[in-house]
Amino acid sequence: MKSIGTDEKKNRLFSKVHFLFIAGVFCYCGSLPPYGFWLLVFLVPVFWTFVIEHPKPICFRIIYFVTFCFWSMVLLGGIICSHQLTVLVLLLFAAYLSIYWSLFVYASRIAVCRFGIPSVWAVPVCWIGCEYLRNHLFGGFSSFSLEHALYSQPLLIQIADIGGRYLVGGMIMLVGAGVASGIRSLWKRERSVKRYGWCFVAGFVFVATLGYGFFQTAGSHISQSNLTIAVLQGNIPLMYDDYQEQAVKAVKQFIDLTKKAAQNAQTEQQPLDLIITPEAMASIRLLKYKPKLKPAEFDRWADHHVDYWEDRFVQLRTMVQRIGVPVLVGLLTFEFERPPKPKEFNSAMLIDPKNDQTEYRYDKMRLLMVGEYVPFSQYLPKNSFLKALCPELECGTKPVVIPLDGGRVLLAVNICYESTLPHFIRNQILTLKKQGQEPAILVNMSNDAWFLFSQQIDQHFATHVFRAVENRRPYVTSSNAGFSAIIDSRGVIQKIGKRREAEVVTGSVSTMDYRTPVYHYIGDLPSMLCMLGVFVLIFMEWYKNGNILFTIKNSPYYLCKSPQSR
Repeated sequence: MKSIGTDEKKNRLFSKVHFLFIAGVFCYCGSLPPYGFWLLVFLVPVFWTFVIEHPKPICFRIIYFVTFCFWSMVLLGGIICSHQLTVLVLLLFAAYLSIYWSLFVYASRIAVCRFGIPSVWAVPVCWIGCEYLRNHLFGGFSSFSLEHALYSQPLLIQIADIGGRYLVGGMIMLVGAGVASGIRSLWKRERSVKRYGWCFVAGFVFVATLGYGFFQTAGSHISQSNLTIAVLQGNIPLMYDDYQEQAVKAVKQFIDLTKKAAQNAQTEQQPLDLIITPEAMASIRLLKYKPKLKPAEFDRWADHHVDYWEDRFVQLRTMVQRIGVPVLVGLLTFEFERPPKPKEFNSAMLIDPKNDQTEYRYDKMRLLMVGEYVPFSQYLPKNSFLKALCPELECGTKPVVIPLDGGRVLLAVNICYESTLPHFIRNQILTLKKQGQEPAILVNMSNDAWFLFSQQIDQHFATHVFRAVENRRPYVTSSNAGFSAIIDSRGVIQKIGKRREAEVVTGSVSTMDYRTPVYHYIGDLPSMLCMLGVFVLIFMEWYKNGNILFTIKNSPYYLCKSPQSR
């Protein structure tokens, strides 16, 4: 195997192949919301396929560095950092996320250059496999995914009800790889029937995707059985310097918006079935005690604190009774089991004006790392400064349905970060279905106040659209400093609030507009097989060369056989 000299390494830093990769990253950024140049998303795999098929050596350090710059920009560009260490944690997280794009290019070059697999198959399979890993390891992270560029194009995302968001991303990669094959043939004047054939395959997949989209979105989705729901949208950003003051201000805003929603319904003489507030705010707390437990036994909770929070909750319930409309409210739940510290939950609870006793409450099951918990905090010293990164909450143990209209309609709630995990929402629905409580509507409650109205709120909203299509259920979301909206089961946005504005978004949600999609039957199995394919490719390359160090230095990392005309 030929060794690479110093001069060649210097030249490699200025190789055009790296500029092709950077061009793909720029197209990636421009295609995502809020910029919204969604057609650019199909250029991303075109540029990256040229990188993967490039016959000369490429430097993965540059690819990794470019990717790290991208993730650092998007993570630090719109998140308020509560602690100096949070910046370091986000940079470490960016370094971690950068591994996946590098792994994608590495595995794809093995498939294309070593084993002669056509790029039109290798590129989408390796992409799906790496995205599956990113969405599952360490809690999962699916924001800023390639397919989010198409969230406003319902015709192109309907296939998500078959293979989830991964299938949409795979379709984009396959189409781009096919176009790249056609461009390469034209540029080099190759008369390769196979290459033009792969271009035809890519075109067929794109047309088939559009055809399936027309089929799924055709016809009327108006149902005679509807709920009128008002979702509240706040515009109070939270800053750590005056967090308590801003939190109180936000709660007051939502109380005013709740009253406004009820007044609007009364003025328009339109019955209102439900009001939904955003995720938990620190100024609304529910206190739950075990029998015979005295509040005074808890050091953190003096008697006047207990009375204060109980009085505020009574005031909230009184307001709901006065307006006469059920309210699904986000709050913090404190369960007192044993001194000196209660368990804290991020919760959603239905307050029904007609029922003072029964409380339907869902506790968030998937917490946000370094936002709601510190990893391995149980092993840290009691006074460790790492514990100051964020408040530590407890995980909920099971999904819960929220019954409306006497139990005729069931809602399934997810809170904030949970909406970014497709497998979590799917499993939540299937678990409830096994219990005979299949939800007809999905509800998300979020607090995007930490994102400074940046593109993070657009990315979060895009996940809601995909969850609606994947599970074929209407999706309703209420957010502070983000977007509140009503989305139907086709992923069509029926109503949405305006950016940076506090308002009430009211609309009709069909209670019959749901069905069982293919995704509920097969789940992420195809994506998991793609992930296994990535590892098989790397293992075969390792096995062929005898050791991993030799593989990294002498195969796709430095030297790659020229791709054959396929």
